[in-house]
Amino acid sequence: MYGFALKWKGFWQNMAIEKRKSVHPKNLSDHVCWEDEVLSQVYAVRDEYAAEHGHDLDKIYEDLKRRESASALVRSVSQPLAQR
Repeated sequence: MYGFALKWKGFWQNMAIEKRKSVHPKNLSDHVCWEDEVLSQVYAVRDEYAAEHGHDLDKIYEDLKRRESASALVRSVSQPLAQR
């Protein structure tokens, strides 16, 4: 262990460099956000749906459950895997 310490003595002093940031700070004053057309449409439909129900989460939940029960989609009934 002592030999290792002698071999590497001063290693960190020799390797020391000025601490610097890896990325230069950006000027966000002229930053323009990228807008996704698909997400904009999804958000518009979501807001319209919420407005139909007065932005009431209970009414939205009831409507979703009603739609789910009226749906013809087949749902799987799965059981948890047995523990080993």
